[in-house]
Amino acid sequence: MKVGRRTIYWIAAFVLVFITFWFGFFHKSTKSQEQESIVPVEIEAVSTGSIEETIEVTSWITANKVVDVTSKVPGRIESLQVILDDGDVVAVEEGLAVKKGQQIAVIDHDTYLAQVDAAKADLQAREVELVDAEREKKRIIRLFEGGSATEQSKDKAVTAAELAVARLNLAKANLKLAQINLRESTIIAPIEAMVTAKHIDQGNLIRQGDRIVTIAEMKTVKVIVAVAEKYGGEIVVGTPARIKVDAFGDRIFDAKVYSVYPALDEQTHTIQAEIRMDNDELLLKPGMFARVTLITERKDNVVVIPRDVVLGGRIDEPYVYVVEDGTAHKHFVKIGVRQADKYEIIDGLKAQEMLVVNGMNYLTDAMLVEVVKLEEIGVSQN
Repeated sequence: MKVGRRTIYWIAAFVLVFITFWFGFFHKSTKSQEQESIVPVEIEAVSTGSIEETIEVTSWITANKVVDVTSKVPGRIESLQVILDDGDVVAVEEGLAVKKGQQIAVIDHDTYLAQVDAAKADLQAREVELVDAEREKKRIIRLFEGGSATEQSKDKAVTAAELAVARLNLAKANLKLAQINLRESTIIAPIEAMVTAKHIDQGNLIRQGDRIVTIAEMKTVKVIVAVAEKYGGEIVVGTPARIKVDAFGDRIFDAKVYSVYPALDEQTHTIQAEIRMDNDELLLKPGMFARVTLITERKDNVVVIPRDVVLGGRIDEPYVYVVEDGTAHKHFVKIGVRQADKYEIIDGLKAQEMLVVNGMNYLTDAMLVEVVKLEEIGVSQN
């Protein structure tokens, strides 16, 4: 009987110790799980700002106008020089700026001047010839009317007068042509531009139609870009554009769409848009590679958030997490304008709400959170 009591005592003691141990372990485990379920996050107040919808394209810078200055007359190039405003004479070379109407070259000027003098002399002779023919015609007609001349002689006199008129007109045309050739023997710049290429040297013979120099207007440059057909309704005259070139790093050149070509490119089926911009400092050179950003839409004072805080969107509706009273709440959002690194939110989020910007990938709706700094999140997640 004594042994039985002792056994019961030990059994009761063991049960008591086991219950005490179990309660302590369970309480500790529950507390640990509660601590682990609190996710550290970084939050940021939702703000309003500006956002742009853009199209990124690339192209090449070209001069606004490029003209091949050619010779309309054959001959020897007597001069390939420019006379400056102060009277100085400068040889035509690449990089020389020329004004509209400024002399560039002279081709056999004396030869064409002599042709003009010869044409003038011939014209004078034809005028005298016509006067004589008209006088003879009148004399023969009077004799014919008086019966002293035959009809054949009358017709011959009339024909001679008509031929004299024709020869006079031909002489006038020859004089005009000689004057044109004389004028064309002095080559002038058709536009204000810069010499970009010289194709012949002074003293060489040149044929009609041969190029002398190529000049380009560079105070205005243009970029012709090709955009997909689906953007046809978004690219219009006046669409703002930002242009970057490698030579100037992050410097932005502002411009606008000058024209949109009415027909699509037959080979690429893309829309061609021409962008023009001022280049008074001549910083932009034809041939430079251009990165063009076309701004098809801009909105100001709208809710804008970083793109990478938006979850979902491929299969399910896009959503974000907002913290309120230490709890994360899932907000489904409607996205408006999409920019490279940010989104416009047109529904589902308001300004000044506390948006989770780091740690959102570890959240579920109604989960408890602890607001920490970014570096603390990194330590916690590692």
